[in-house]
Amino acid sequence: MNKERRILMCLQQLDIGGVETAVLTLCKGYIRAGCKVFVAAKRGLFNEQLEKLGINFLELDYEIKNNYVLDKKEELIKYCKKEKITEIHIHQYPCVIYWLPVIMELKIPYVAYVHSIIPGAPEWFMETFPVYKTALPIFFENASKIVCISEKTKNDINNLFNLSLEKYLVIPNSLNMEDFTSSKKFTSIKTFGLISRLSEEKMPSIKCAIDFFNEYAKDLKNAKFLIAGDGPMLKKIKEYIGKNKNIELIGSISNSAEFLNDIDIYMGLDRTILEAMACKKLAIIASYKGSLTLIDKDTINLASLENFSGNNLEETANLSTILKNITTKEYEDITQKNYEFINKKYNVDNNLYKDSLNNNYSNEYNRLFETINNYLQEIDTYKYELYYKKENTLFKRIKRFIKRWLNKIKRIFN
Repeated sequence: MNKERRILMCLQQLDIGGVETAVLTLCKGYIRAGCKVFVAAKRGLFNEQLEKLGINFLELDYEIKNNYVLDKKEELIKYCKKEKITEIHIHQYPCVIYWLPVIMELKIPYVAYVHSIIPGAPEWFMETFPVYKTALPIFFENASKIVCISEKTKNDINNLFNLSLEKYLVIPNSLNMEDFTSSKKFTSIKTFGLISRLSEEKMPSIKCAIDFFNEYAKDLKNAKFLIAGDGPMLKKIKEYIGKNKNIELIGSISNSAEFLNDIDIYMGLDRTILEAMACKKLAIIASYKGSLTLIDKDTINLASLENFSGNNLEETANLSTILKNITTKEYEDITQKNYEFINKKYNVDNNLYKDSLNNNYSNEYNRLFETINNYLQEIDTYKYELYYKKENTLFKRIKRFIKRWLNKIKRIFN
């Protein structure tokens, strides 16, 4: 008799975002597959959907720190034992310093997810918070599998950590196809839509979508553009839109399918392009580099290789003319073929991690976590003293300090 899989999903928060939506989709897929699912995150808009699914929720506010969060360790161990967690799926780097000590203590197998197609995230964490210089190598090396959303993402991680290629699985961010339906009959392209976190890295995408809408709609009376989302760049986007009453910022939404069924055409990137195609809407990638590409039978396969970011696509020429002249049959042919493509490749029921997991961890890691925390604390003290004391004396102390800690770390693994 197979052991029940009791999966704990770890992510930063449950407000609207690509990772958050991907995790919610995985939760639905694993529940349908007969697993018991738990989520540890900061409370957000998606909590209501978790409750409807009957998912046990552990509220955990992840802070980005420069140390392993050992003061939470006993509480998290108690939770895992109580709920009889059999595996942990970690979806974002800030969760690593909370869960790695727990995983090593309880020897719970885990899966490491890499959702972002934007390179440089691991490097940023390691450069900004030195604890990640040990945390991320340990995290990736000991994972049962490293699940990446594209070949490029896999290559980026492997170039950095140089692990066995057998550790990797490429599984694209998937959709729960049951959540998406097509209810609005196409007549003409008048209502544009975009869903995005309003953040700095998304600004080229959002701006080029606004620019294109302004060009397309200048001779149309009833055209409108609905932008759903929130974030730190909201004020700048409002300024960029100016007094254009045909563009409306509607804030965060919890039901993207409902939003998508009210529009004629979608502009955006990443996972939201998939959702638009699942609702049989014409989709244009507004890429991170600020270019626009219509998704059809000629571009969809290439676009999928970069998770619909548009990083590998050429801009579609004469796009405004194409859209203004498109017939109902052409629209329906494009959207139907796009739908068939994603239903085959991105249906979450076909993209769940089902293999056995291993937990061959060293007992020495927990000693190492405490040692590194003490080391980083002393480094911070020396940085403070360096600012106020004579440099020559302090440099000698630092040299002795580094030698002492290196010897301690060597003794742990000898």
